[in-house]
Amino acid sequence: MPIIKSDATNRPGRVRMYSIGMRQSGKGNPENLADRVAEYLVHYIREHGLTSGQPLPSEVQVAAKLKISRGIVREAYRSLRSAGVIEVAPGRSPRVGTLSNAAFVQVLRHALATRQTAPEEVLDLRNAVETRAAEIAASQRTDKHVLLLRKAVEGMRRSIADPGRFVKQDVLFHEAIAAATGNSLFELVSNALRASLEASIRAGLNSPVTQARLARVVDTHQAIVDAIEAKQPARAAFLMTVHFEEAKEGIQQGKISAATDEGHASLPAG
Repeated sequence: MPIIKSDATNRPGRVRMYSIGMRQSGKGNPENLADRVAEYLVHYIREHGLTSGQPLPSEVQVAAKLKISRGIVREAYRSLRSAGVIEVAPGRSPRVGTLSNAAFVQVLRHALATRQTAPEEVLDLRNAVETRAAEIAASQRTDKHVLLLRKAVEGMRRSIADPGRFVKQDVLFHEAIAAATGNSLFELVSNALRASLEASIRAGLNSPVTQARLARVVDTHQAIVDAIEAKQPARAAFLMTVHFEEAKEGIQQGKISAATDEGHASLPAG
């Protein structure tokens, strides 16, 4: 059980928890012990006011501190690394992790793969996030942001016949809008949402009506840039909503095309 004691050497009434979490018999649940190690490390980071890149105690130090086997501690470190809380590299001490959306991307991809959510639902969330981003960008943008946006739109226009390049330019477009907000969380969240939809987006791009639809998508992107450059937040937000309605249409078309191709493939030859 966790040991809780008052820390009389610090502020009155302050309580500190040390997650020792194992009986001397060694029969503690390994999963629970790993969770307690993780809680200890997160508490350690907060208590010491550590920031990204600063060193953390080694596996050996934490194992000795909590009287838990090094194998359990190693498992906790792996979990925290996967979540982006810490960074572990050969030949150096563990460090506080840099903000990342990797764990969020994995959660969303799992939800989509197991049909716990649908691409259209993720698009609705992207719509909410990026519509607000476009609105803020129209107020906060600089000339450099507008230049990046126009360059991305031109790249999309030149890549209509090349879906792979088109997607890359579209990513640059949305990254530029997120950057123009001045809020790094927009870029973090919107990129995670987009990355989780990669397969669905590509399915939509491979539909029979790709060429005409992508030309319309480029025109919408161009209109968004014009609104952001003109510092028209309401119009930029409205046009971003239009863009996501087009994106949803593309994903639905991709599903129809995939179903049609599957049906053709199931027909007997000849």
